[in-house]
Amino acid sequence: MDTPLLQHAPRGLLIDTNLFLLYVVGVFDRKFITRFKGTNRYSEADFELVHKLASQFHRIVTTPYVIAELSNLSRVREPRRRKYFACLVEVLREAREVHIEKEALFRYDVLPFIGFTDASLLEAARRGPYCVLTDDEKSIGPLLEYGCEVATLKTLRGTEWFAN
Repeated sequence: MDTPLLQHAPRGLLIDTNLFLLYVVGVFDRKFITRFKGTNRYSEADFELVHKLASQFHRIVTTPYVIAELSNLSRVREPRRRKYFACLVEVLREAREVHIEKEALFRYDVLPFIGFTDASLLEAARRGPYCVLTDDEKSIGPLLEYGCEVATLKTLRGTEWFAN
């Protein structure tokens, strides 16, 4: 794939919470994607796109804010809960965590509109620099405004390279 987003491949890919949840659930059990409340708006094909893009990057990058949201959204019931969390922990072990101090987020005038988690992605993307994968429409504009490279699930769906 010859695209500007892969210029960040050696550093890593920042994945927004909803798509990171899709990624983890898909790694855990692709058939569970459409049955799990947190990911049922996505398909196995969406997971394949996210997985294929992530595989082009040296590693997945995350922030503590995203990890907290992942934990909160991971309401998997027993008997699958323990196995799911073991998978989540394994994926997170492989990821690079970028600590973002809360004070760094306060400087963004878009904070009231995008929230702390998306502001942490914005700050981390600028520091990396990293490409951000998101499907959150409200955060795309601010990410682009601050010069971040952004990939969206919608764009990936329309990319011929990913259809192969």
